[in-house]
Amino acid sequence: MEEFGGLSETERQIAALVLAVGLLYVFARVGYVYFFGERFTFYNVFHPVKRITAKERQFISEFLIPFQQFNAEQKRTFLKRFAWFKSKKAFVFYNGITNSEKIKAYVSASAALLTMGMRDFRYEKSISRIIIYPNTYYSRIRKNHHIGEFNPNLKILVFSAEDLEKGFKIPNDNRNLGIHEVAHALMFEMRNKSSWEARRFKVGLAQIKRIYDQEDFQKKLEKSTYFRAYAKSNFYEFFAVIMENFIESSSEFSNKFPDLYHIIRRMLNFDLNKPLWRLKNLP
Repeated sequence: MEEFGGLSETERQIAALVLAVGLLYVFARVGYVYFFGERFTFYNVFHPVKRITAKERQFISEFLIPFQQFNAEQKRTFLKRFAWFKSKKAFVFYNGITNSEKIKAYVSASAALLTMGMRDFRYEKSISRIIIYPNTYYSRIRKNHHIGEFNPNLKILVFSAEDLEKGFKIPNDNRNLGIHEVAHALMFEMRNKSSWEARRFKVGLAQIKRIYDQEDFQKKLEKSTYFRAYAKSNFYEFFAVIMENFIESSSEFSNKFPDLYHIIRRMLNFDLNKPLWRLKNLP
């Protein structure tokens, strides 16, 4: 064979083919990200977003009180994000759970609700898989029994289906396992990003930490019965607990702890007391 530039004709054809395939992959990746606004992965490509059915929408309106307060545009935004999360995250069920679609809805609603005021709602750096057990399960990592946990290293949320459902069946007791664990994931998500809203979130988190560390606030927290006792465990759990209160009793929260409430609504760019409220002059 005739050689040119140190390569045979056959080798040149193979190199050209490899280059063409490489360029095709790059264009496909860029195009996918541009049109769908999500990472180009095999899982995302082969798991397109499934449209919400009328039955699902009815179920959401029944169990999620905040959804009933949204205007038409907010409902469309919520349902779009709900459908994306439910379609794109891998759910793994153990021990014969029969109400898997409802459980998916509870988790997806928690994720969509906490990011209603944000542009980035995908939890791509924090959640890749959701594991569901029927009830209390034994955690091999923590070596004890749990009803829910978030593992940032494995990007996994784990729930007891029984306790997850309880959180939504009683909408105003400030105990919502879905919101609690997703709040942990959201904290990790924002810590690992440099966007403007991530920086705003981290500033708010630092402000809450300063309040939490104050001796006067610890005394107030000790006397108050508004935040459940688990909030006193550590700052990590405190943040997740107050997010439950922010969602389930927003009016009472804003009256009893107005400074704390104001920080959270800026972090999330959302306020259930005033569903139309938004931060002005966002970049």
